[in-house]
Amino acid sequence: MRNLIAFMTFLLAAGLAQAQTAPAVTDARGTKVNLDAHASAEVDNDVMRASLFVEMEDTDATRLADKVNRATNDSLKLAREFTGVRAKTSAYTTYPVIDKEKIARWRSRSEISVEGEAFRRMSEAIGKLQAIMKVGAVEFSVSPAARAKAGEALTQTAIAEFLRKAEQVAKGFKGTGFNVLEATVSSDGGSVPPRPMLMKSMAAAEAVAAPDLQGGTSRVTVSVNGLILIPR
Repeated sequence: MRNLIAFMTFLLAAGLAQAQTAPAVTDARGTKVNLDAHASAEVDNDVMRASLFVEMEDTDATRLADKVNRATNDSLKLAREFTGVRAKTSAYTTYPVIDKEKIARWRSRSEISVEGEAFRRMSEAIGKLQAIMKVGAVEFSVSPAARAKAGEALTQTAIAEFLRKAEQVAKGFKGTGFNVLEATVSSDGGSVPPRPMLMKSMAAAEAVAAPDLQGGTSRVTVSVNGLILIPR
């Protein structure tokens, strides 16, 4: 029993010694503080994207594919007639419709995506395309070039704010200065959620007015996160 008590006393003394010396090694150079700073700005959306689709059914899969393919090809050809409008196929699915455990008919859906920076031409193209397809959603975003330009200014602002905070923290800890040990710069934002557009079914010959679509703005944010050391 005496040996057990002596052994436990030794372990407790060793643990206290470690608890006392570890902080001294970690904080030998001074006090470390994690900081973050942010800078944000509203940037005009300069890119418009729209998704359009055609969905059909037929009891004959081959006949259905021909109709859907024609509608898709006609839509892509029409979209590309508008200068500055980029169009591509984005999805294509075909599947059977089951009724009473048998294939009753086939359903096919084809989607295209159109994109451009000229909002007026994009709106005109969408209006024409609605004679063939339906609009699924429209979204706006900031182009990489505009985002980079805004990011450059925001980065400098965020860094300046980080250094200002570091100076204030150093003064609060009674330090005479600080050293930046590490830092990371990141950005986010620059797009708005897609806007679903519910459209009624229209005959191919029906004229459709161009929708009035406004791009608005997106918030772009640059963040600086880092670790500073306030010397002793």
